[in-house]
Amino acid sequence: PAALHLEEPNMAAATAGQESISNLLEELDNGFKTSSQDYKVLQRIFERIDFKKDNKIDKEELEHTLHSLGYEPVKVNQYGISEVEQMIWEVDQDSDGCVSLEEFELMFDRGRNDRTGHEPKKLFNLCQFMCLDKDGDGSISSEECMEMIMHRYGKQKLDEVFRNDGGEREITLSDFLAQVNRSQVVRGTTKKDGKRASVGGKMPSIKKR
Repeated sequence: PAALHLEEPNMAAATAGQESISNLLEELDNGFKTSSQDYKVLQRIFERIDFKKDNKIDKEELEHTLHSLGYEPVKVNQYGISEVEQMIWEVDQDSDGCVSLEEFELMFDRGRNDRTGHEPKKLFNLCQFMCLDKDGDGSISSEECMEMIMHRYGKQKLDEVFRNDGGEREITLSDFLAQVNRSQVVRGTTKKDGKRASVGGKMPSIKKR
């Protein structure tokens, strides 16, 4: 979600670490209530993206943020629009082509509490990465992950997540998106009676509220 950066080549440890982070994110998605502190963090992330300071995120600002994090968005996807345009379209409740702070917070609430796997999560995944990337250097370190896990879950969860960790490593936005997209596809395509959901070629639907 660019290659995984390792201090020493230990791919087994890196894979184990990615799976641990993916499992943790799944727990975060499953009904973790957004607190007042979380909303403050979301507002700071919104302000980081909104470099024009006009209280909305447009295509140019979102594209600039992705580039600054070392990620190259798709220029034309299977729906005939850019990846950045799709990220905005998925959460743009009033269809003005931008994302307001209210829409940004609603996106995070819906993504975090989604149990169906049907909520669009492109912008949500970026937001999660930026929450973890506290220093804004475009990568997540083991230290940043450990601080968040310790704060929210305690030492027992910290030991569980990092017991197979092979040492300090850096996870880029591209690494992160590849991992969470993989885990979301697995969860979202497994339906009742063990059947996989059909995947069509139309734009994904989203309920406007």
